[in-house]
Amino acid sequence: MSSKIKPFIIQGLIAIIILAVGIFCYKMFLSDKVVAKRGQRPDTGILVEVVPVTKKEHTVVITGTGQAEASRTQNLKSEANGRVIWISDRFYPGARLKKGEVIAKINTEDYAIKLANAKIQLRQKEVSLMLEEARGRAASSELDTLKKTMTDTTLSDDEAALVKRQPQLQSAIADVELAKNNLKQAQLDYNRSIVKCPYDAIVQTTNISIGDYISGGTQLGSIIASDEFWVYLSLNPANVAWFNLSSQLSEIKAEVRYDIGGKTITKPAQIRSVQPAVESLGRMVQVLLAVQDPMSEPVNEALFIGAFVHASIYAPDPLDSIELPRAYVREGNLAYVCTSDNKLSIRNLTTPYRTDDNVYVTDGLQDGDRVVTTMISSPVEGRKLRVKGETDVVGTVSEDTGRGFGPPR
Repeated sequence: MSSKIKPFIIQGLIAIIILAVGIFCYKMFLSDKVVAKRGQRPDTGILVEVVPVTKKEHTVVITGTGQAEASRTQNLKSEANGRVIWISDRFYPGARLKKGEVIAKINTEDYAIKLANAKIQLRQKEVSLMLEEARGRAASSELDTLKKTMTDTTLSDDEAALVKRQPQLQSAIADVELAKNNLKQAQLDYNRSIVKCPYDAIVQTTNISIGDYISGGTQLGSIIASDEFWVYLSLNPANVAWFNLSSQLSEIKAEVRYDIGGKTITKPAQIRSVQPAVESLGRMVQVLLAVQDPMSEPVNEALFIGAFVHASIYAPDPLDSIELPRAYVREGNLAYVCTSDNKLSIRNLTTPYRTDDNVYVTDGLQDGDRVVTTMISSPVEGRKLRVKGETDVVGTVSEDTGRGFGPPR
């Protein structure tokens, strides 16, 4: 029995020895443990990129859109009665006519006869005037002779005028003037039988043919003035203040741009007027631009009625401001500035003029300020910054570590 128990006793002793050695080693490890002390991590600041800004004069450009439309349209009407005997071969829709160009002719026989009769009548009245002047001179000579032979020849002024046939002379003069007026009227009637283009124009419609009998007021066709097209722009009332309404609006630089044939065409324009009332929808101000000679050669650069155009008006007075990309404006109207001691300064901006890409700052930034272009997740006034590419306090160059937000791309 004792022989069976002996191996278990040996195994138990070995286990006790191993446990005792383990406990000893554990106590020795605890007695030699070095306690690490936690120290504060130095604040090196947020790594950012900056761009210096400069104040200078900028031209304010007011932009808008509109459609080209005719400045003048006219329905050509006959001022005479008669049959159409001739029509210009250039009187068709789309044709370009010059001022004074003959469009059509009406039978002129009646007007020619009236004109000839008026000339004859004038000549007759002129002859009657010449005879009456001769009679007056003869009567005046007889009166002078009578005064020499008679002792009592006292006549009143009215009596002397009657003796010298002055009333008859005045009547003859009036007849001549009346005949001249009749001749002018006949000449006008004759001229009206020839229809001419009143100004440089483009034919829009035609309504007559050779052989048609027309009367006064008959519409022959319609034309559009080709010397000038108009463009109405809808502008914010605040933008209109950039050009002085009391100044010569026509002297303010303006231009229109439109696409045709795959390219952009630019033509100069003039401000004709600023409408006195705002639109009922949108409360916008209407500005009228005029484009001179819109249909000029080459044809592939012509401005057509109904074309959609972009317009620019250049304010005459420059704006002394800092140009800042919109991507660097935070929370609507703020800018982050890196101060000279690399601290964050949050500035409120005054931006009276903005474009799609930039804002123009007149207050809130100074010439030479360094604007932070990097997005900062938690901006706090006075927070320490590190400018990328600048040497820091320990003599190393600050580089992007890949953490945080980078500059906008």
